[in-house]
Formats: sequence, C-alpha cells, structure tokens
Amino acid sequence: MKEETRFMLAFVLALLVIILFSLSPQRKNAQPVQKPIDTSVVEKPIGHGEFEISDNLVEMKNDLYNCVFDLLGGKIVSFSLNQYKRPDEKNFFFFQQGVTLLDSVENETGQLIYNISPDSKGNILVLESKRNELKIKKQIEIFQSKYSMNSTIVIQNNQNKSIIFPELNIYLGSINLSRKHPEDASIEFMVMNGGKPYKFNVARQTKEKIPGNVCVVRTRYQMYYFKIDKPVEFYVENVASKVTWGFKLTSSEIPAGGIKQYPFLLYIGPSDYFIARNEIKDPRVFGTGFFASMGRLIFLVLNKIHKFIPNWGFSIIILTVLIKIVFFPLTKSSLRSMKQMQKLRPYLQDIQKKYKDNPQMMQKEMMNLYKEFKINPFSGCLPMLVQIPIFVGFFLALRSSIFLRGSGFMLWIKDLSLPDTVATIGNIPINILPFLMFITSFFQQRMNPAVEQSQKFMNVIFPVMMLILFYNFSSGLLLYWVTMNLAGLIEQYYIYKIAKK
Repeated sequence: MKEETRFMLAFVLALLVIILFSLSPQRKNAQPVQKPIDTSVVEKPIGHGEFEISDNLVEMKNDLYNCVFDLLGGKIVSFSLNQYKRPDEKNFFFFQQGVTLLDSVENETGQLIYNISPDSKGNILVLESKRNELKIKKQIEIFQSKYSMNSTIVIQNNQNKSIIFPELNIYLGSINLSRKHPEDASIEFMVMNGGKPYKFNVARQTKEKIPGNVCVVRTRYQMYYFKIDKPVEFYVENVASKVTWGFKLTSSEIPAGGIKQYPFLLYIGPSDYFIARNEIKDPRVFGTGFFASMGRLIFLVLNKIHKFIPNWGFSIIILTVLIKIVFFPLTKSSLRSMKQMQKLRPYLQDIQKKYKDNPQMMQKEMMNLYKEFKINPFSGCLPMLVQIPIFVGFFLALRSSIFLRGSGFMLWIKDLSLPDTVATIGNIPINILPFLMFITSFFQQRMNPAVEQSQKFMNVIFPVMMLILFYNFSSGLLLYWVTMNLAGLIEQYYIYKIAKK
C-alpha cells in the first residue's frame, strides 16, 4: 500500500472517530556565477544495464552533481548529486541501470561510437559521430549551480546530394518499478503541449505514445524534465516492471549541405518544488490545487523556522506546537462541548426510548434539548474539519521534501526521510516512533469518557489501526504526528481540569 493511501486511510479514520464521538450521546537562491566546468575522462566503466557501457567515459561536473557520458552511444550513464546524501551513502545516484540521450534507429543494431569534438570547451561538451553519410553531433552545455542542461542534437549532411534521414529514437531514462524502495514507490509521467497535462499510470501501461513538447517524469525525490521547441512523439513502455521513456524524431530529407538542429532543455535534479521552480517555470509540472498550495505555504513557514533553528526535527516540533496554539480556541470549544454532551446522556437516552418508533420526533426532541442547553452537536468535529488543509498540507510538505533526506534529528533518529528503525528481527523492522504514536493516541482516547462497549472498543482499535497504517512512514511525518498527540494530551488535561473547576 502506497504511503499516500495509508495516510488518507488514517486521516479518514481519525475524522470518523472525531465525528462519532461528537455526535454520539454515549460518547466521551541567488543568481549563479558562471565558472569553468570540470571535464575529465573516466578510465573505468560504471554501472550495468541492458545497454552496453564501454571504458570510454567522460565526466562533467559542477557544484551540484557529477554526470558521466559514455562515448559508446553518446549517452549519460550516471548522474549523482553532491547534496542530500544519507549517512551511509557515498553518492546519491539517480539512474537505475538506465541511460539518457542514447540514440538508435529502428532495425539497426549496435551503438554509434562518438568522439569528443574540438568544439568542446569549458562547460560545453560536444560529441560527434557518423551514420552513413551524415554527421551527428550532441552538444551539452552545463552551468554552475544549475541542474538544467542546454542540449542540441545536430544532423549535418556534408554530401552534394540530399539524404533521407531515418526515424531517430532518443532514450531519456528508465525506472525499475519492481524494486522495493520507498523513493520509487510512485512515479508520475506527464506530457504537455499547451493546455492540461496528459498523465497516465505507467504501472498499468504496456506502451503509450503521445505528441508534445514537454515530458516530465517525477518520483519522490527525482525529476526528469525535457522540453523541445517543436512537438515530437514521446513514448513510455512498461516491460517486466521496467519503465523506459523517450521520444522519436520523424524521418526527414536533409538537402545537400543542409543541417537539422533539435535544441532542447534537459533538467535532471530534485523534484522538490522549492528547488526545481528556480529552473522550471511551468506550474503544471508541480501540481496545482488548494492542498498543494497549502503544503508549500507550510513548508515556507517550516523553512523560516529552520533558518533560526538549523535542525529539521526541532523545526517540525516547533511548527506543530504553533499550529496547535493557533487552533487552541477551536479545540477548547470543541472539547468543552463534548464534555457537556456527556451530561445530556441520560436525557438523550430517555428520548431515544420514548420515541424509538418515531425517528422524526426523536430528532426533533433531541435538537430541542441541544437548543435548550445551548450545545452544538456538530462542534466536536468542527476543529478537525477546519484543520484538514493543515494536516494534508503538512503531509505533502514533508513527504517529498528532499531537504529532509539524510537529515538527522537526535538520538536514534538519523534520517527524517526514513522510518526510525533501531533494529530488525528477521525481516521485521523495529521502529520506535510508531509505538510512541500508538501510546499517545491510546491515552488520548482514554481521556475521552466512554460508556458503551462499542466506544471502549474504538478506544483500542483506533490506536491499533494508526499503528498499522503509519508503521513504515518516514520519521519526519511521525515526529509531527507524535508531537500533535502530545500537545493534544496537554490540551485535554488542561481543558478537562478547568472544566471540573
């Protein structure tokens, strides 16, 4: 079950519990400076996959990433970030045995051998090769402090006669869906050509083709963004749970001495909105809507706190407490109303017995009773309804934030983007925060007086369901939830104690 699905199930469950208890009478960047880019030859091959990788590797790097090209096929065979590495990682690799910019022609076997052109200089790598009577060039320009690459495929006819150039296929990447890895648990694939993006579920597709000029593939932390001036035919294929995507350049005639150029922008980098937005200006790429906007607003506030307290764990705790303080008046009113509802229980039971055969009259008398005692029976669920955007926004803000990747908190929590596993028994991880969430949820339920057996059962089953659904969530999300529970316990204790006085 995906993390998003488990979150929504848990959230709906929490909302149902609140509603039942409230209604039931028994209830209780700055601009980059251009610098020369380091271009060097790598002597040893790296990686393995279905495409052959040779010893002729060239590395281009800037302050953000290392990118390795293979002269066999003129393709990118490795891409790794310098930041956001986990404590046990030497490199944060993007590719899963995949390649980018490999070109092939249908019915042709083998890969072209490219050479480094004399036109290469500084931050520009130019690879050139020959296919029959045509010269093919791949020009890649990278920049300091940017993930984007300006690239161009050039097809040049140096003959004194026109030549028909066959359809050219360009691979852009691949993702292996069969790997049990939380960062690749979900993948979003979209193609755009103006208007609404065309999206499809690659896990259920065997082959799909769609024309457009923009192709975007997003996972939890990674984004592959491709934009070309003129529409091309993009494709995505799912074979044995390995998703491969790319595009095709249609066959065309190139006159004698003629040149065809295909400039495009290639972004390989974090999918995090606050990083990618500096280089990708199309808002459709990142998703729109109320909850997405709320998530970004919450992260902006979280980031402001982090600037003063440079620990993401403490920042999450502080923001959670601030949210509880803001909503305290609503919570106070809700808990007091729920407490008053308990006092009406005997009267409500009498009404239910008296009008058990007349539901309409029963509802009328119950509403009159609420009106007489100035109680709103729906006030118990009002705070939860108001806080829905906050809860969902917090989930979206923390779930895919690459800033939490590799960021520790304290004690046993070494990476806020992963479960806080302290040991493994067999194949079962032992995570501490889910149990803390279970304990705090249990005591929260216990503080609400329950008389009926069904309510006592709910006091137990609700924390158990939360434990199951949240067990493998990232520690950053669970830290938020545990803090919410602890703050809720303090609220309940304070309000119920004052109510007794």
